[in-house]
Amino acid sequence: MQDGYAGDVGDFGKYRLLNQLCGADGRGQADLTLGVLWYVPPPYCVNAARGTQNDGKYISYLQPDKRREFRRYAPCLWEKMHSVVYGDRSIAAVECSGVLPGGTKFYAEPQVCWSHRDRATTEERRRNWLQAGRNAVKGTDLVFFDPDNGLEPKSVQPHRKWGPKYVFYDDLDAHVEAGQSLVVYHHLSRNKSHADQISERLAAVSKRFDLGERAFALRFWRWSVRAYFVLPSPAHAELLSDRAQQLINSPWGELFDRCICRYRP
Repeated sequence: MQDGYAGDVGDFGKYRLLNQLCGADGRGQADLTLGVLWYVPPPYCVNAARGTQNDGKYISYLQPDKRREFRRYAPCLWEKMHSVVYGDRSIAAVECSGVLPGGTKFYAEPQVCWSHRDRATTEERRRNWLQAGRNAVKGTDLVFFDPDNGLEPKSVQPHRKWGPKYVFYDDLDAHVEAGQSLVVYHHLSRNKSHADQISERLAAVSKRFDLGERAFALRFWRWSVRAYFVLPSPAHAELLSDRAQQLINSPWGELFDRCICRYRP
């Protein structure tokens, strides 16, 4: 997550999804507590991408000609996104905007992880950063991971230069062990169909964390297509599944669809 992405159409869907999963009542109260790990990349990642991608540019949903089309889904959320984008567009502005339930815990320290000098330094920095993030969201029911790109690819390792743009499976271990339910952002590529990418990832996370068929994903397909992988704890499995289906059955089903894990150990 970067300041320049704040408030784009993906955020509009993202915050509605998180509120739905937490059971937010529209007045800032929710029955599941939320922690957000922004996975802010180090400056070199931000500077390298600047001006070369469309990330963060999908804000036309806030313009007058799109107002009626998008505001109807969640008028209050739309207004807050408008204030973020046309105000101090930043992660800090999102945190202060009230788009997420009251009491949400955030961790927005940039990843100062990579060192060109040696791998050991990078790994130590990353361990310290991850531990600080775990401490920041300790005790929350649901933790949202928001990297630039998504879940780890085979071609990138945590200690490598572009590692900060991904969430690695090892990052999730301590949260699963603590009984927290997880939601992980993942940007879909053009290498395979969206259905194949999502199904493969669901099978991988289900096997890795012994989730059986509890895991599921929701695809937000407007403009830049992205998926949200939901890894429920046993205590939250039925509740999160039901709430996701309620979202799909609402008008938001025009923007989201769902894939259920078919992995069987």
